[in-house]
Amino acid sequence: MNSARNAPPLHSVAEIVERLQSLPQFKGIRFATLTGRDDDTTKSQVMADFEAGITPILVATTVIEVGVDVAKASCIVIFDADRYGLSQLHQLRGRVGRGGTDSGAFLISRAPADSDAARRLDVIQGTLDGAEIAQADLEFRGAGDVLGDAQSGGKTGLKLLRVVKDMKIIEQARAEATQLVAADPDLLGFVQLAGAVLDFTRGNEMFLTSN
Repeated sequence: MNSARNAPPLHSVAEIVERLQSLPQFKGIRFATLTGRDDDTTKSQVMADFEAGITPILVATTVIEVGVDVAKASCIVIFDADRYGLSQLHQLRGRVGRGGTDSGAFLISRAPADSDAARRLDVIQGTLDGAEIAQADLEFRGAGDVLGDAQSGGKTGLKLLRVVKDMKIIEQARAEATQLVAADPDLLGFVQLAGAVLDFTRGNEMFLTSN
């Protein structure tokens, strides 16, 4: 049985804001919200107000995972923490304490204590070493999302590579692919490769060949 189907629903931004605003200790304090559905103008204004302290509490989705640098931010609470990868959690908690202030990250989880999800959170609790966390994340999740095709482990389409063992090869391939796409975004000079990518994105990777 798929455990994801039995998992409690994710908390929503609207739900969290409503719950917090109902608490007496937050009376009179302004809240801001931010999600991936907000346009760029809204995002810029929300972040400017948050950084200035006009809205001292920001309730957001993982849209804040990277690119947010608010020196005074000192506390982050991550709901449904067991539903995220370790590297993502590490990025999220890195949004606070960036100005050298004392900071804390609180991970809220409804995962059973003896589950893999809970054991993954133990890794986050035990280290701040990004490389160690990334390695643990790969070992827990498997190779499923190395190619951006899945969010959790199990089976992998990498038949000749193993993510942890062959990390250097994978990193080199990713770097070369990034350079290639930057130089030739439409792969006009690499017709066979463009066709292979199209096949892969359509789920026809079984027909891929090399020469």
